[in-house]
Amino acid sequence: MDQIEDIFKSVVEEVGKSVIITKTSPGGSTDEAKGVDINYIFGSAQYIKDMLDVRSKGVGSNMPLKFPLIALQTPNVQTVDSGDYQYRTKINLIIACSSKKEWSNEKRMETSFKRILLPIYEKLIEVLLRDRRFEWNYGGLEYVPHTMSKNFDYGRYGAMTPSGQEVSEPIDAIDVRSLEIKVNNQNCVRVYVKTKNL
Repeated sequence: MDQIEDIFKSVVEEVGKSVIITKTSPGGSTDEAKGVDINYIFGSAQYIKDMLDVRSKGVGSNMPLKFPLIALQTPNVQTVDSGDYQYRTKINLIIACSSKKEWSNEKRMETSFKRILLPIYEKLIEVLLRDRRFEWNYGGLEYVPHTMSKNFDYGRYGAMTPSGQEVSEPIDAIDVRSLEIKVNNQNCVRVYVKTKNL
């Protein structure tokens, strides 16, 4: 059985290869970047916080990549109820970037959401729709069922774990919830790859 945590690692790598974001320097100048490294973590909210805290302890060129981040929250329940696919599941994701507590919502929208987070979110959906490991046919239409919300409060008031511990630095984030996935049978994926290479 293909593990969703492993599948999403390769999905995030594919997103990073082709996404176009706009980086903003401390002085306010912007620079468009195509293809960026994206940090991928899977785990509980507490584990994600702990891993970010560990990476914050790096110094200079030894600083591990923290942001932008796509985090797959666990646990997630996998339902095996059909021979047409391996399993189905609903997952929750966080797409995050670093931020500043003093920023206004208008500043967050322009600098974090429009320039970084929304381009990554849109590219993620595009990559998922292209990935033949998933089944996206819902009543003849191909789309990725989910909900999405832009969270402006994380940056100003802090992102908290369920136990009340705050992430060590301000972030802006998009919360993706209840993303419904059906993972295709392995033989279906192999048939697609073989046909594609003919």
